[in-house]
Order: sequence, then structure tokens, then C-alpha cells
Amino acid sequence: MLSTLIGSLDRALSLDARERPGFSPAPAPLQNTMPMPETREEAQLDVPPLVWRREDISGARLTPAGVLVEPGLRVSSLPYVSANGDAHARTRRLSSARLRTLHETHRERGLPAALRRGFDARMRVTRLEGDTVLLGAHYTDCENYFHFWTDAMCDLWFLKQCGLDWSSVRHVLMPWSGVGWQREIAALCGIAPERIVALSSADGFVLERGHVPLRIKGGTRNHNWIVQAMREIGGWRPPETAPPGRRIYVTRRGAVRRPFANEEEVLKVLAPFGFEVVDCAGLSVAGQRQLFATAEIVVAPHGAGLTNIAWARAGAKLIEFMPRAHANPCFLDLASQAGVAYGVVPSTVEKEGVDPIHAGFAVDPAHVAVLVRDMLER
Repeated sequence: MLSTLIGSLDRALSLDARERPGFSPAPAPLQNTMPMPETREEAQLDVPPLVWRREDISGARLTPAGVLVEPGLRVSSLPYVSANGDAHARTRRLSSARLRTLHETHRERGLPAALRRGFDARMRVTRLEGDTVLLGAHYTDCENYFHFWTDAMCDLWFLKQCGLDWSSVRHVLMPWSGVGWQREIAALCGIAPERIVALSSADGFVLERGHVPLRIKGGTRNHNWIVQAMREIGGWRPPETAPPGRRIYVTRRGAVRRPFANEEEVLKVLAPFGFEVVDCAGLSVAGQRQLFATAEIVVAPHGAGLTNIAWARAGAKLIEFMPRAHANPCFLDLASQAGVAYGVVPSTVEKEGVDPIHAGFAVDPAHVAVLVRDMLER
């Protein structure tokens, strides 16, 4: 009963972060998003249409994009149960200096968390002096390569485009577990280790002055500048020499989410085309960038490794195996922005009774062979 009352009070008193005095809209070119993809049909193969999952922005607080600069900003860091056992995964909630919930996007409850972290002596609350930037989405899958690049690192690019004085920033508060690829990406993006504060290092934070990028994140909706941001913030330009020619299959062996059930059957139909099997988890970030930059065609099940299509050169090709119940267009968007031709093979089988983000799936190997041949002959 008390929880319900607090929740109702929270909703009544909550504030839209975009209506705060410290909010400034971003320049017009940074407001644009990718268009809704059309229903995908492969009539010649008698495949049922694939319906893309694209978040409707009309009913959510997702626009306009901009930056909130607010003194005394409070950030609650809530434990999040991750399917891959990531102990650093957190969801976050923002509150004003007076503990009123600030909505970044959807109406998320923040008051109970803010009250507990403000008045419960057992909670670890850290005060960060000076200017702090808060990177990443309000839900934090800490060890996801796609979200680290497109949500956290692109946030930094976005802030700089909006006029952030990077030299004045003392702390970078963000999803962080310190794994090798995160350290490598942070270094590429110019974030010194001593500036990094892991969102999981405390139950709450009080920021002397917080800088929060408010924009569309998460993957089902993407800005049309994500690839540009990744390349510029990471100091990348596809090489002009050594024309791409590698045919790459990116495996998801050992993945906890969406295990790919019939990989061996698919590999048999790919073998005559000369594909090499690659596990991105075994490569450095630099190695992944170089690999995709030299690819003629990439074939892979939907997964974070396809974030690397951002490094491909225009004219390369991508074929993605897509679970129908989790038809996320994030890599379609990246491919489009990079000038990469895109094809999709929808699932024929998915494990029932499981959250689509985790459910295993399989595709028709014959469909794979037809699409690979067609794309290579174009």
C-alpha cells in the first residue's frame, strides 16, 4: 500500500527533464532519426513477412534531443539482473536536488530509489565534485558491445557537438565493468582512466553539476548520425587501399542470449562460397575494425558483433539472421548509414515460452544460400 502511494506521489510530482531550465535542444541536424523500415517480404521464397520492431516515439518522451545541465543532480543506480550474469548491470533514475523524479524518456519511477539512497545510511552514495557527464541509456546492459558504442560513446560525441567543454569535465559516469574491450574503446574515444566512474560503484551519486544527453537510445530507434559519431569519436576512417575481399561468418557460439540452433547446417551451405568463421569475442577492438573494413560480405546471426559493420566500406554487404520476435532494425540502420547493402534471413524456428531477447532460433539454410548467391552476383 505504501509503495503504491509513493508511486502515485512520484508520478504526480515528477518532472520532464526536457522542461527543466537547464535543458537546451540540440542543433537541428542532431534531431533526425532513421525512417521506419518497411515490412520485409521474400515472395520468391514463400517466406512470411518480417515485421520490424521500431519504437513509436509519438507516445514517449524521446524528443527533442538535447542536453540537461543541472546542479545537484542525483543519480540512483539500481541493480539489474542480467541474463549473462553481469554483476555491473544497472538501471538508473534521475532526481533533482529536491528528490523529484526527472524523466529522461519514459515515465520511470525514481522517487522510491532516490528516497532510499537519500535517507538509508546503508546505501553507498558518492558525491562527485565539479562537472560530470552521464553516458549511456537509462537501462544499462553494461557488457554489451553495441550499447556501449551507440549509447555511451555516441553520447560523448553528441555532447561535444552540443558544445560541451571537454577540458572542464572531471568525471565520466557510465556503465563500466573494466573489461578489456571497454578500456580499449575508452582510450580510442579519449577518455582517461582516472576520469571514469562506474555506475555500479555506488547505489547513488550526487553531482555538483551534471551534464546529461537526452536523446533516443537503445537500438529500436536510432539517430541517422550514429555511424558518423562512432567513426569520429573513435578516430576511424575505412582504409582506402587493400580492397575488401574477405567473406566472413560471425559466430555466436557460447552466447547466452539467442543461441543460434542450426549453425553447422548453415556453415555447410556457406562453405562453397569461401566463408571464414570468426568469433569477434576473441579479437581486440582494433582487430574487429580492421576485419570488417576488409570484408566483401558479412553473414551473421543478430548480435552485438554486428556493431562492427560501422567500420565497413561502402559497397560491402551484410546478411543478418533475424529472430522474428526480436526483429530489431539496429544493424539495418548501421548498414544503411555506412553504405552497406543489407539482406535479412528471418527465423523459421524460435524457442517458445522464452523472452524473445533470449530465445534461441534457427533459419532455413536454403534461404541463406539463395540470398548469399543473389547478393554476391549483384
